[in-house]
Amino acid sequence: MTPNIAEVDDSAGLPESGDRFWDLYSTFYDAIYQLMPYRKLLWDTFQSLELSDGMRVLDAGCGSGNFEYFIHTKDCPSVEIDAIDFSESMLSAASRKCRELDNVSFSRHDLSQPLPFGDATFDRIVTINVLYAVPDADFVVSELLRVLKPNGRLVITSPSPEFAVRVIVADHFARLKNIWGLRRQVTAAIVTTTILVTRGMGGWFLNQFVINKREAAGEYNSLDGAALEALLGRYAGDTLASFDVSRALVDQNIFATGLKAATAA
Repeated sequence: MTPNIAEVDDSAGLPESGDRFWDLYSTFYDAIYQLMPYRKLLWDTFQSLELSDGMRVLDAGCGSGNFEYFIHTKDCPSVEIDAIDFSESMLSAASRKCRELDNVSFSRHDLSQPLPFGDATFDRIVTINVLYAVPDADFVVSELLRVLKPNGRLVITSPSPEFAVRVIVADHFARLKNIWGLRRQVTAAIVTTTILVTRGMGGWFLNQFVINKREAAGEYNSLDGAALEALLGRYAGDTLASFDVSRALVDQNIFATGLKAATAA
């Protein structure tokens, strides 16, 4: 069954030039899915959510649907997922990838605008590699916590300021030796190399000459561990009962989990 795609907030997209960039980026983005460290990040995210049957989950900034596709290749409980993104091309790619999943609803929404959901709607919320590219990370986190139920879990992962794709690629090739059988190792190396050359180079180019340029200009803002800890710390006590900040993705990402207080509004 094809996942539902709904236009939740089509009028609240980013400026047209920003839309064009992320639509272009969607053409190359899935090359990263071939890298084992990235899939390990998705696994860590999945585990940290502690999903169980009947939960409603929000994926804020779902991109091309990698998380939805990944967890349904695992022993995933029966959950309902609302996945939102502002790029129509990313959503189209996600819909194609997740066409067999009937528990996922993809919607277009700009995270710089208030979320189109009521208070305390979701049992779990995840946002993967998103906060660095939003104009106001504090606003986004406040909205995510607003729509999270008491005792709900929030998982955030975001590129660190020193993020380097080459470190992830190097770790992937180092992990190939753990594949059983020389023929399978060689095949995996050839497949990875082919994908990185044909699609990965486009993503690398856009990272180097668009994302890094916007970061330098202050348009994007990658958070280090201290910055993300300070951001979440603003909500400690009344809203967040606890939170933890660590590293992931071969030390290239900041990884945070938070538990909303049982008495939070």
